[in-house]
Amino acid sequence: MNTLTSKHGIDETACPLPGAGRRFLDRLPGRTTFNATAIRARAGLVSLLLGTTLAAQLANPQSYAVLYLSAYLLFDMLVAVSFGLRPLCPTGTVASLLASKMKVVPTPHLPKRFAWSMGASLALVVLTLVLAEADAIWVSLTLAVYLTLSWLDAALGFCMGCWIYSRLFDCETCRLD
Repeated sequence: MNTLTSKHGIDETACPLPGAGRRFLDRLPGRTTFNATAIRARAGLVSLLLGTTLAAQLANPQSYAVLYLSAYLLFDMLVAVSFGLRPLCPTGTVASLLASKMKVVPTPHLPKRFAWSMGASLALVVLTLVLAEADAIWVSLTLAVYLTLSWLDAALGFCMGCWIYSRLFDCETCRLD
């Protein structure tokens, strides 16, 4: 089993991707590992935003709050996928500041980027549903799923996107079982 042995991140053989796409992913801005403590803090902040969004949706389905908050979450997730937690990702920067006095726990970057792209997809679905004026129940259900996945990462440390990534790409380092 590969471990986080390299001083710059993960082992060269850890978290392989099929094909030559790996070189592109290694050149992404950010680090090859992220701080799991800051990521859980960010997931907590995202959960708070999603809880606020869901409450706004349930209170008044015609309000613009859901539109603005889902657009913000889409932006935030896409920036995190592209550039990492800081300095461009607003919730990532705040979470890094909150976790700055805590122990740094390295985690591979590829599963997290995959999970954040799933979060961006969910935010895009919510935004599309709102703009298409879909039934409020579909917006609420999508927000509830998004909130549940974010809460699992924040409260229990279980990242569904990382789990899916470990199954899809046979990542030994990020195996959760």
